[in-house]
Formats: sequence, C-alpha cells, structure tokens
Amino acid sequence: MKLKKLITTAVAACSLAAVVPFAGATQTHEAKATTINSMAKQDSYSGVTYLYKMLQTEGIKYNKFYGNGNTIYYFNGKPEGIVIHETATPNATAHNEAIYFNREWMNMYAYVHAFVDHSSVIQMMTPNYGVWGAGPVANNRFIQVELCEENNRTNFAKGVNNDAIYAAKMLHRYNLKPTNATHTGKGTVWSHHAVSRFLGGTDHADPDGYFAKWGYSMDQFVPLIQYYYDLQAGSTDKTPKDPSTPATSNTNPNADTDNSTSSSSQAPVGSKKTLMHEAYVYDENGKRTNAAMKPAGTKVTVAGEKTITGIKYLQIGKNQYVVAGNINGSNRKLTHNAYIYDTVGIRVGSSKLYRGNYRRTYGARVTINGKKYYHISPSQFVKVANFR
Repeated sequence: MKLKKLITTAVAACSLAAVVPFAGATQTHEAKATTINSMAKQDSYSGVTYLYKMLQTEGIKYNKFYGNGNTIYYFNGKPEGIVIHETATPNATAHNEAIYFNREWMNMYAYVHAFVDHSSVIQMMTPNYGVWGAGPVANNRFIQVELCEENNRTNFAKGVNNDAIYAAKMLHRYNLKPTNATHTGKGTVWSHHAVSRFLGGTDHADPDGYFAKWGYSMDQFVPLIQYYYDLQAGSTDKTPKDPSTPATSNTNPNADTDNSTSSSSQAPVGSKKTLMHEAYVYDENGKRTNAAMKPAGTKVTVAGEKTITGIKYLQIGKNQYVVAGNINGSNRKLTHNAYIYDTVGIRVGSSKLYRGNYRRTYGARVTINGKKYYHISPSQFVKVANFR
C-alpha cells in the first residue's frame, strides 16, 4: 500500500480479483511458502521499539497522532482484527517510514500502528485507538501494520517472522483468535486487498503482489501467525506472576503493554530481562558512556551485578552497565486509587489500581505533559502522587 498516496475519505471501492497462480504452479508456490515459514521460524523476534522513545533518543519531536480531537474509537470498543499492509517503497526501512510518517502524517492523512522490517518492529502509537490506513470503513475496526519491502529472500523471511509475531501478540492481547478473512471477508486477519474487496472505502491490493514476488501469500502467512499465537496461548499459565502484584491491582488488559515484558523483583545472572525504563549505559566505574540511551522495552541479557558508590548496576555487555532499578524496580504502596496512563499521558480505559496495594515501579520519575509519573511497564505509567 502506497500510504503516501492514500486518501482516507470514502472512495468508490474496486472489486479486485484475487491473484490466481498459473496452472501447474500451485505445488511450487506452496513449497516456496513452506520454505519461507520454515526460514522464518529459525529467526528471533526483534522486539518492539516505541516511536516516541526512539525519537527521544534521536532528538526528534514526536507528533502524536491521536488525542486533541483526533482520536479514532473502535466501533465495538476494541479492535476486531488486524490488517496487513506493505509499504510499496523498496529499500525503505521501518525506521525510515516511521520518521517520515511522524513528520508528514498530518499532510498526507495516513498513519498506521506499526512498521515492520527484517530487524525491527516500530510501534507508532497504542493500538487502543484506530488509525488512517485502510479507508473509513476499516479504520475504526482494525489494528493496522505495514511490512517494509526487502530486497532478498532471507530478509523477507525475517520481516515476515517479525510481522507474524507482532500480529499474534496483538490478537492475543485482545483475545482474538487468528482466522483468515482473505477469501470470505470474515475473520480477524485481513489483507488490505481483502478490505478493498469486502468492505470498500479503498482500492489497494497489498500485500498480495509483494508476497507473490517471494512465492508467498496470505494463505501461508496466517498459519505462521497461528503458530506464534498458539505458542503464546500455551505459555500463558507457565509465566510466573510478579509476587508483588496483588490480584486486586491487575492492570487494564487493553493497556499498551506486552505481557511478555513483565519483570520479577530480581534479575538472575544470565537471564533475559526487559528494560522497564529507558536507561543510560555506564562503564565499570559508573561513568556514563557515549552509547545511545536504551529505550524502555529493550531486551538485555544480565551478565552480572555490581555496586558502584552505593548504587547497584546490572552488567548487560562488556564494560556496559545499567542502573538495576530500570529492570528490578521498587515495590511501592498506593495511597490513592490510581488510573493507568500511556506514553503521552492519555488515560488507558477505566480500570484502577486500588489504594493499599503494592505496585512495582521502575527507574526514576518521568515527566509527561508537566506531570510526574512512574513506569509500571515499558509503556504504562501511574502518577507519582498516588504513591505518596
């Protein structure tokens, strides 16, 4: 989908026929697709980078899409599924696209929830609200994700892998089972082409052409999503809960967080952990290095612990340390009922954390729109005043 040319007001929908392989090509096509999925499953997930954090480290202003009268609420109160796009801009990375859309969305009337390529997933904004990506009929119904075009088969497989895992996480988050809407217009996983055919308001046919270039299709992509969705479903009960989080203080299930990023109160040596707060990198003497600040949500491997001038640090690389509080956090007692807020200070839902209970917070206080907050996840915040 060439989003730079997309007009999101209602337009006449074109009835576009699905791409049908020529006679005798079906087995070859399926074999290639199987190979792509097999290749994809060998790759690791890059994890999510949040746009506002990325821009912060690069000194670029974050132009928030939603809020201030420009919030698209879902028709049924939550997403009904996810739309898969592709950018139609060869060699443009997720980083390139994210920077461009942050700067130009208000001029081109287009926006999506995330850009994905072979090495990154950049979430542009919370999926709790809609975007301008697939025309007026779909914009208030679906999460929308753009897959960047790759120039070789290996990177295509890696990009598809990141896309499938992110889609599976989004579906799992909103309790939506993966079902293919490509041929019937009924399901939770849609191509932009399917939106054009069955819902209208747009005439794009992506990602079919880009997928076909690699012998791939939505019929192969949806099972890859299902594969990762099932892995998450199977591991849900096995994930240990943070003992510091009482059952009465559960966060809103629609909040902008990835459940896989929950952190316990300790970070054992050799364990994979998530930075719950952005973190500077220090050397073994506790001096800040020139390395870029690591955004919240970054996965790190803890290689050791060290106390420097009374402050505990965790080693994450050769002569690289972060303050332990950005991973381990501190247990704090709520003195007031508290709402949860997102990365730009917008309240998430109506669920509350109740006074008298304890909540783990991470790192130093942060200021959002002039108010002080604590991180309770990489992208969730509670006002500091509720802990006083």
